Amino acid sequence: MGDPAYTTSQSWFASDGPEGEGPLGWRLDVVTLLAVIGESSIAEHSQIITASILCLLPRIIPAPQALLKPSRPQRLPETTAKMTGVYSGVVLDTVGFFANIIHPLDEMQPFAFRVLEIKHTDKNTAGGFEVPQVNGNASFWGKFRSNGRTNTNLSVAKSIKGPPADALDDGPGNFRGRATGLSVAFSDDIEAGPDTPRLGITRRPTMKEKLQDFVANPTLANTAKRPAIPATLYSPIHILEVFSAIVTFAIIAFAAVQKDGTAIIAVTLMATASTIVGWASWWRPILMNRSHTNKVPAGDVIIRTREGAFLLVKCTEEVARELYSGTEECEYHVSGQAYRVLMGLGTFLLMASVILLGNCKWKSQIFVSAAYVVLNGLYWTMGLLPKRYFWDLSRYDYRDITPPEARNADRETDPNDRREGVKSFTRTLWWAIRETKRTAWVQRSGAAPGTYQWGLWLAEAEAAAKAGDKDWPSVARKDEIMKMGEDDARSPVAPPPPRDFDAAEQAVPAVEVQPHDRSQGQGSAF
Repeated sequence: MGDPAYTTSQSWFASDGPEGEGPLGWRLDVVTLLAVIGESSIAEHSQIITASILCLLPRIIPAPQALLKPSRPQRLPETTAKMTGVYSGVVLDTVGFFANIIHPLDEMQPFAFRVLEIKHTDKNTAGGFEVPQVNGNASFWGKFRSNGRTNTNLSVAKSIKGPPADALDDGPGNFRGRATGLSVAFSDDIEAGPDTPRLGITRRPTMKEKLQDFVANPTLANTAKRPAIPATLYSPIHILEVFSAIVTFAIIAFAAVQKDGTAIIAVTLMATASTIVGWASWWRPILMNRSHTNKVPAGDVIIRTREGAFLLVKCTEEVARELYSGTEECEYHVSGQAYRVLMGLGTFLLMASVILLGNCKWKSQIFVSAAYVVLNGLYWTMGLLPKRYFWDLSRYDYRDITPPEARNADRETDPNDRREGVKSFTRTLWWAIRETKRTAWVQRSGAAPGTYQWGLWLAEAEAAAKAGDKDWPSVARKDEIMKMGEDDARSPVAPPPPRDFDAAEQAVPAVEVQPHDRSQGQGSAF
């Protein structure tokens, strides 16, 4: 205290510890805490972080313990919503991971209604096949290989036909090579249209796609198959992973200049642990495919959210199987036993590195602390971006085809009409029936109660939809029918309720969608 340079203000902020560690004796023992903060941000991005080869980059990441899990998920996470096949009759309680990226259900307002059309961008992604050889020799066109994604190829009929080579086709969906007389017959359930590729006109992957495929799965770089839905090449997470690796090497170089061996070992162990954990968790998505070409109904699905919004998706059975009714599985690069061994090794390296980080020199601790603060902020910022920026969904072409008269289901359309002009579950349900022209999906999914009254209303709604009566007063008619007794509501065209159904009036859907993360105010239920 006798030192004149040691002023009164400085004494307020001086450390009681031994001087020489930092200005006024300060220490940064908290650096070990900064290394493990931010677990929620890392856990949120754990799937996209480990979905490409860049997860093997040696780097420091905030809260690496978020990746140290006792077991790996076998399927991608799903969003809770009632999904029903309009024609297939499939009923599920969840919507797939990638489907929810294409149309985020959390963004739909209560009682909203939308119609989407989803197709394969390249028809080759709907199936893969080879043109057979003629007389033991390869045909003029050679092999017709699919640029479709891995594990999403379909079996397509192959045949050699002998009619004249100048015949254009054998019917709808059949294309024939003039030079060889070969024809490849597409089944009725496979997407066909003007943009269906003809023999030998297969689009080659671009250099960007090849590089992206290598990053997603290097073992597929030199084959005709491509990953189903890879992480996009310029994903913000990819950029952040490369940036983290650069920062890590910069810290090691700085520690070498400072002759801080403890910092070099600590950061090296932390970077090695991230590589080992990334290797153990490295995966790629596998989409379900159809193995037969039997004729099947259209794959249209309709989704009902917890807030009473409806989303109609018009698609083929191939798209529906990949995004909705099928399972999205995770295929890992290491076995389950190897995963547990690598997790144990990563845990040991992480503990050792955390101990060493607290014993680094002052300037090294400053650098490491600043790096962790910046990386935590960047990973948190990544959570604000839509997930479509992280995954390459160019496999699908999707567009909003909601009719103009159905675009404002979540709003008041006519303030003078307190029935049809006010948003409600009944009005949105009618608009969905108006587009599908069917009500069987309503009964299967439990979107409406199972009383005789609601059975009569559904019968009338389907009849009005098939007749093209878009101005049918759904809410007013519902109010009238609900005043009827059970005997009055009996109708030969309306399905009866179940035998064990409670005769008490039911004012909510028969099957409720379980709540998910978002909670919004509810309007009128019906």
